[in-house]
Amino acid sequence: MDPTTCYLDMYAAMKRKDFEAARELALALKAWLDRGGFFPPNYTETEVKGYLASVLRRTSHVEP
Repeated sequence: MDPTTCYLDMYAAMKRKDFEAARELALALKAWLDRGGFFPPNYTETEVKGYLASVLRRTSHVEP
């Protein structure tokens, strides 16, 4: 898992309103972090966790 690529891909998916892809990426990144994976180096833990929560909340109507 490359958390930076995943984070940026999730951001891009949200921008293009591909909520299914964004949710899948968010869930994958969250699982990675929950298992002890490292955060994307150029982003703070607070920033990543906040954006993940936002994406998961905004895509809650989408089934992965």
